[in-house]
Amino acid sequence: MSMNIELPDWLDACRPDDALYADAYEGTPAELRALLKTAIAFAFHRWPAMDGEARLARRSGRSGFSHEELRRPASWALALLGPGFASPARLLAALVPAVIAGAGRILVVSEAPFPPAVCTALELAGLEDSFLLHAEQMPGLYEDLRAASPDGRLVAFPGADGSFTPAQQELLHAAALDGLPRFRDLPCPRILSLHAEASEAEARLRWLQPDAELLREAAPDVRAVFTPLAEASPAAYFPAFLCGPGMEACWPGPSPDFYTTSSCSAFFVQEPALEDLS
Repeated sequence: MSMNIELPDWLDACRPDDALYADAYEGTPAELRALLKTAIAFAFHRWPAMDGEARLARRSGRSGFSHEELRRPASWALALLGPGFASPARLLAALVPAVIAGAGRILVVSEAPFPPAVCTALELAGLEDSFLLHAEQMPGLYEDLRAASPDGRLVAFPGADGSFTPAQQELLHAAALDGLPRFRDLPCPRILSLHAEASEAEARLRWLQPDAELLREAAPDVRAVFTPLAEASPAAYFPAFLCGPGMEACWPGPSPDFYTTSSCSAFFVQEPALEDLS
């Protein structure tokens, strides 16, 4: 099981007012909330929830080896939201796998207030540890998390122009020097929409991916394809992510494996001593 780390006391004062999330949730039309719920449900369909720590042991006299593998969720995951990031679809695609993996703490931090769509996604996913930090607080949070457990993950969401604040850039640099596993979202993704222009589905895509470039024709760097067809072959758009109607909030992201840590022990099988056989 993951380590149940304690958050630093000073961090609690950085939580946004609960009304921010309540107002965002109530202000989001029910059909848009349903799209986000669908994305969350699909993630749990795709990857069954992990049940804490897992062990696998194997001993083979024929091969002459024995080994044991241990796998457990990361103790924490820290998500940085760059200036202007506003995609609830990509946020859920990157962080719901952490929930599925059973990561100990999942923190979402920003220097600017969260957009309503992001607040709604956090609320629906049950991600309660979200904070608004000043620039000078960024290094302290990272140091406190590393002190509690070095087994963490960093998830970075650049702003629409691909940028981070200077404090966020310093944190990213420190994490890279520490060798912390990192996932970075790609801003302004190119999306192929096969829906009719100005359709309701297009409007939903623009709410879910406000910085995306919607294309009418296939291109080599298309990240995802959204079709009005109930079924379609992914081979025609490989390797793009292909989604049918009502699944516009789904998006490719890291798997729960990203949020787990594995170790392995390896030994020769020891032949029993003669006296042990008597």
